[in-house]
Amino acid sequence: MPTFRRRKSTRMWIRAGCRPFINNITREPDMPEANEQQEQWTLLQERIGYEFAQPERLAAALTHRSYAVETGATEPAESQRLEFLGDAVLGAVAAEWLVKNVPDWQEGTLTKVRSRLTNGAALARVARQMGLGACLRVGRGVEQSGGREQDSILADALEALMGAVWLDGGVGAIRKIFFRCFAEEIQTAVAAGGDDNPKGDLQEWMQGNGQPAPHYNVLEESGPAHARFFRVAVVVGEEKMGEGSGTSKREAEMNAAREALKHLELKKKFTGETGNK
Repeated sequence: MPTFRRRKSTRMWIRAGCRPFINNITREPDMPEANEQQEQWTLLQERIGYEFAQPERLAAALTHRSYAVETGATEPAESQRLEFLGDAVLGAVAAEWLVKNVPDWQEGTLTKVRSRLTNGAALARVARQMGLGACLRVGRGVEQSGGREQDSILADALEALMGAVWLDGGVGAIRKIFFRCFAEEIQTAVAAGGDDNPKGDLQEWMQGNGQPAPHYNVLEESGPAHARFFRVAVVVGEEKMGEGSGTSKREAEMNAAREALKHLELKKKFTGETGNK
């Protein structure tokens, strides 16, 4: 019969606000897992350059709702509230940075670039650079399906983390993390400016509606080297959303994405779908 006993580290976890782990870490064999999680959270705070004054907020932000189903944890409800807050916070900080640093841009361009900085794809990329996936507490089903690295889960977790930082350290802490962790995204988005970006717009629409990311299949490639011709289909899940052609693969993909966006606009017109979360 297994021996149950509390360790000093268990009390430390309780003080840190990580109560959902109590049922797991009182059993001796599960202690290494709990210690590894704590190490990941410590490394994460080092990467983002911010240490939580109230670690329970970090615990709440990094607890996926699938974990609650298996453990009865209360944090996932708070995680979704933090996600809501983080979405607004990131949008505000991104807007502030753009207004201060790109004074010549008008509202339309500012809005488009802010969206590129804070859409699901951008957030997922930043989350991966942070190593956020390894820090999440998820259920066994999500774990086994590779959910830690799903764009939607990573983006939601990053928003929740930013919401937690806002509550713990205020706007100054958020600004520092944004400048530190979003530097590459800022550079890319500002360089693109208000340029037409149908592939990015299509990906943002899909992620905003809980759909898988679009991918592009080359249907035809022909012509001599100086006059190539490409025909490409854009596919979401199992559905072909559009086709496009061009003298380069990139041009064909852009045209396919435009066709898909037209299809979605028609669908919205006749069904009333908004394309929002």
